[in-house]
Amino acid sequence: MNKKTEKRFSRMNSFLIVFAVTMLMLLLCSCGKKQEPEAPVGMPNPIHECTEEELGKATGISLAAPAGASDAKYCYIGSDNTVISQVTFTLDGKKYCYRAQPTSCLSIEASVDENASAKDLASALSDCTNVGAALAGMYYKWECISLIDIAERDAVVAFNEGKEGFVSWLDVAPGILYSLSVEKGASQTLLTDSAEACFVPLQGEAG
Repeated sequence: MNKKTEKRFSRMNSFLIVFAVTMLMLLLCSCGKKQEPEAPVGMPNPIHECTEEELGKATGISLAAPAGASDAKYCYIGSDNTVISQVTFTLDGKKYCYRAQPTSCLSIEASVDENASAKDLASALSDCTNVGAALAGMYYKWECISLIDIAERDAVVAFNEGKEGFVSWLDVAPGILYSLSVEKGASQTLLTDSAEACFVPLQGEAG
């Protein structure tokens, strides 16, 4: 092997050594990085999975899936006075999300005024700033919006026929805002009947 070849061979070995060391360093760096789970979009953290009984104890708000529902999952989201209680379930092939939140942390007049009605909630639906839509996590241009009542509580229902929709109602005495949403098959009858089946007033029926 002549000197020229030896020189070239030596240079190649040096290059391979540097390349190998560089790759090893990159591998070690990537192994050292801890992958953080992504936070759910549009929802406060942390999320605490729990049982139905644990949900009531932790939040003071009892939510339950209606009779005949399956795959019920309970959790509460956030902490302190921003906590949201939630149960998701499947009923007649449709997936529902049922939520409740104390009105003490909501910046809406209807949450603190005993004379407030669903009209206050409906007035902001057009630009999706309504807390009912926010609690349901649904921001759509709605084809249908109606003022109704759920167990004699003022409510607003918004939906796109046969697609997504939600119903939100205000229980003024204990100060709780509720929402029930569905991703498909929505209609006023479906949402109203489902909400009536889910809702158990904390202080009894409205007088």
